[in-house]
Amino acid sequence: MSNNNTPAKPVDSLSIARFCGISTFMRLPYVPDGQGVDIGMVGVPFDFPTNRGGTRHGPSQVREMSRLIRRFPSSGGGSPFDECTIADLGDAPFNPLNPQSAVEDTSAFFAELAARGITPVACGGDHAVSYFVLRGLARSSPIGFVQFDAHPDTSEELYGDRYNHGTLLTRGVQEGLIDPARTITIGLRGTRFSREDRDFNKANGMRVIDFDEFEEMGRAAVISEIHRVVGTQPCYITFDIDALDSSFVPGTGSPEPGGLTMRDAQIVLRGLKGLDVIGADMCEVSPPLDPQGITALNGANLLFELLCITAPAVAHRKKGA
Repeated sequence: MSNNNTPAKPVDSLSIARFCGISTFMRLPYVPDGQGVDIGMVGVPFDFPTNRGGTRHGPSQVREMSRLIRRFPSSGGGSPFDECTIADLGDAPFNPLNPQSAVEDTSAFFAELAARGITPVACGGDHAVSYFVLRGLARSSPIGFVQFDAHPDTSEELYGDRYNHGTLLTRGVQEGLIDPARTITIGLRGTRFSREDRDFNKANGMRVIDFDEFEEMGRAAVISEIHRVVGTQPCYITFDIDALDSSFVPGTGSPEPGGLTMRDAQIVLRGLKGLDVIGADMCEVSPPLDPQGITALNGANLLFELLCITAPAVAHRKKGA
């Protein structure tokens, strides 16, 4: 493992073919103890029972498809792998047969990473994974929250259960993990369970840009609005892959037509450089629903975009330490 002055690099695909070797995120070194790591890529292979399940298999397929990711962004700018020491830490440990244990154990795992100064970029699993990570990171005060999603995830409960992939923002606000005044959700659309589905956002002062408004505003204005809402304080970014139009993500549990294109997502995410990102995730890839891996390939590329936002923030914090 390289030291912090010589960041670890992905396997050179011009020296070792991309179909060779074990699958890690972006072909990064596998460093399960996290020693010397600035940014830890972590799989969280967990999902609650749902209509179209299988997202617990997401990290595995995303790792496989991320073999196709190269070191540098398409713009020709700097590589995140040159800014920070980044490694695959493996999967968060938990008992998959005990959901409450999964919540506690996974949160404790991310709390330990935070205590060691390791910034996580996680791959779910279903969208409850974001709540697990937040419980580990937001220990002292609520943080800003940027959510890309087709659904608000603001239910009070589902079938009598308060902890699931549809209650992320509700629990996050109620438990003091998320600052609602610094929270923005992008991409809401699709049919609703009730007309009150977005009342929680409004009552708590959260900014919502549904896809109709996204189209009216345009990408540049959306980027500016995210920066305005989140400001310069610490924030977390989550990308539920169903924020993308269903044609881009056949392998997700709750696909919705009429959403973001991959190009929309790439441009907006690239515009978020400068935010003080203390963690990020991409969730809801279900390989059983898309064996060809189109959804996982798009998910891998979104993780790379999240890395390109997170690495400058981590490097900036290290300089100021």
